[in-house]
Amino acid sequence: MKFLKNISLVFLLFIGLSASAQTYRFETSGVSMSVKNSKGKWSEYSDFKEAKIVVTLDTNKDRIVVYSEVVQLYTILGYDDPKTNEEGSVDTFQCVNVDGEKCVLVIRTIKGSDVKQLYIYEDSRVLIYNMKYVK
Repeated sequence: MKFLKNISLVFLLFIGLSASAQTYRFETSGVSMSVKNSKGKWSEYSDFKEAKIVVTLDTNKDRIVVYSEVVQLYTILGYDDPKTNEEGSVDTFQCVNVDGEKCVLVIRTIKGSDVKQLYIYEDSRVLIYNMKYVK
């Protein structure tokens, strides 16, 4: 009987943890980029170009996927504490890309707007996607 209680407790705990994990889907409208030159200096951000693609944040699988022409897959190694200020909120993710390189992804929510921005900080480039959450 004690064995069944323990199994039930583990099962309920597992269900509770699974229920808190979610997948968030976003649709982008544009992308901008800055690149680092051979001297280590960053370029100005490019003008936003139209980019109608899907981005998913899957907290169950600890990954963010950008479904661009070349799919960008980022494994989340750590979740930083969310920050909020007068401009909006910032969620930061410590990640690794498919090449094993560490990078930082940030989702900024602009206060009073449904527009979000995804920043992808890598060693040699920074991408910014304007996007909206899709239910």
